[in-house]
Amino acid sequence: MNDYLLADDLSGALDAAAAFHHSGRRVRIVWSTEAWRAAGPEEVVAFTTETRNASADAAASAVTAAMTFGTRRKDRLRYKKIDSTLRGPVAAELAAVLAALPEHNVLFLPANPAVGRTVRNEVLLVNGVPVAQTEFGRDPASPVRESSIRRLLAAVATERVIIADAETDADFEAAVRHVHQLGREWVGIGSGALARFVAPLCVTPAIASRPPSEPPAGPILMICGSAHPQNHAQAQTLARDSNVPVITVAAEKPDAAARAARRALDADGAATLMLESTRTERAAALHAITVAAVNVIEAAGVSRLFVTGGETAFAIGQALAVDSLNFQTEIEPGLSVSAGIIHGRNAWFAIKPGGFGDAQTWVRAWRALTTPERFQN
Repeated sequence: MNDYLLADDLSGALDAAAAFHHSGRRVRIVWSTEAWRAAGPEEVVAFTTETRNASADAAASAVTAAMTFGTRRKDRLRYKKIDSTLRGPVAAELAAVLAALPEHNVLFLPANPAVGRTVRNEVLLVNGVPVAQTEFGRDPASPVRESSIRRLLAAVATERVIIADAETDADFEAAVRHVHQLGREWVGIGSGALARFVAPLCVTPAIASRPPSEPPAGPILMICGSAHPQNHAQAQTLARDSNVPVITVAAEKPDAAARAARRALDADGAATLMLESTRTERAAALHAITVAAVNVIEAAGVSRLFVTGGETAFAIGQALAVDSLNFQTEIEPGLSVSAGIIHGRNAWFAIKPGGFGDAQTWVRAWRALTTPERFQN
């Protein structure tokens, strides 16, 4: 029997996994039922359905299938991670959870104040602005059209769904305490921030976190598959601080970028692959960065890599036949290091969502991959 959590993308699964790691659990992140089945009984399984950009029907089916698999194994759903800006088919996934757990309440709280995302009067705000009026309302893949959580959830917001406000840690604590005192089984659905208040309630039995694995050697590849402009500034900061060259990946010429990156790895032991800043159709951009990255990783034997953008990290993992990751450590909220296997060799993956972090986030990721003893816990 395993405790498990669900997430709609890989970076979200890692974000929630960090909360359970800090509560003393060993966490394995998986994206196939075969890898889930292989998890040890002492491990929390973080399963990503990769449904952030799926249709409502496809997302509901994926969540239902995952929960059906968990039920057959007598595993326990402990958390459901969603995007803190409500991107994706959130209502459909909530409906699937409610249908699978008819005796449970749900605490629904997407707020993540550390990155400016708060809930006030059941309205999701990003740095004080209703989310639908921000860049997330213009997201090319999954725009958020409604800032009112209750209106966004519509008929799914039944009496079993407790929508909570939160701007501080005290608000999270109060929301968790309130739903717990209702005397009914419940599950949290929300951001990585809410997971940090839910995870300590699930440590039964307490099992020590897995000691970090030995870091691999060899070149380091930094990969940016996110179009968020903040990442370009972060990459340039790393280039200035640590002389890591930036190679632009054009959607129509991924092989040329891969050749340039291999030359940089041979000369300097490190390189950054960065999607070109011009707007490109999402599927074409994802294909280009994945092709370039996999080409470099396989040709140069890269075992230390940083990826920003959960969808990109998932696509690269699949292309490399990686089916699970063992959570190692959290560097900062939203940025973590996990261990996996690439073609039989140990590898470290530092992964973060596209819009997270400050000017020094890439530098901290670089340091975690080059001097990991500073971050192991």
